[in-house]
Amino acid sequence: MFAMKVTGLPADRPIGVDSPFTGEGSLGSSWLTQYTNDSRTGYLNGITISVSDTDGDNRYDTGVSPYFDGELYTVYQKTVGLWTGSIRSIA
Repeated sequence: MFAMKVTGLPADRPIGVDSPFTGEGSLGSSWLTQYTNDSRTGYLNGITISVSDTDGDNRYDTGVSPYFDGELYTVYQKTVGLWTGSIRSIA
């Protein structure tokens, strides 16, 4: 993971990760750290909100996420117990 400077993206402190899987299909992908196969658990430390070509070869090679910090964790703590209603699919 590394700090990034991006333009045209509303992110305070974006971070990037080298990724062979980039493009429209990767947007919204979660980034996990300390993932364990046995329990299939890990810690969320990013969500792909954009992709970038950082080496200039005209191919996307980097996933971009906002930096997850204590401020975001505070928002999570305040909302984790709030019920937002049931989710229904519209068919």
